Amino acid sequence: MIKKKVILLDHDLSCLDLMQIMMSELDFESYPFSSWESRTIQDFITIRPDLIILDQRLIGSRGPDICLILKSVNQLRHVPIILASESEELEAAARKCSADGYIEKPYNMAEIEKMVQWFDESVKY
Repeated sequence: MIKKKVILLDHDLSCLDLMQIMMSELDFESYPFSSWESRTIQDFITIRPDLIILDQRLIGSRGPDICLILKSVNQLRHVPIILASESEELEAAARKCSADGYIEKPYNMAEIEKMVQWFDESVKY
C-alpha cells in the first residue's frame, strides 16, 4: 500500500516531532519543514503531497500568507491545507486564506485523526 504524503510546516521542532509521530500512526509519510524560503515551493511540488499542515505563525512568515501562495500554484492548488495554531482567531484566519480546515494547538490525536479521515473521504485525487 502506498502511503499518503503530508507536509508539516512548523517552526517549533517539538511540534514537528509530535506531528510526525501522529501522522506515522495514521500511515502518512511525513515531510517536515521548520522554515519557509523561496525554494520551499519547489520542494513541495517535488514531494507531491496529499495534505499540508501549516502553522499559522512562522518565523519571518505568516501561515495564512503561505496558504494563499500555495493555493495559487497550479501543482499545489488541489492539495488540502490545514492551518494550525493556538490563536483565538484561527477559524477566521483559515477562512480568510482559503485553508481547507484548521486544527487548534496543542495537538490532539483524536482531532488530527478526525480531520485526516475527513479529507481522505471527501477529497478524490
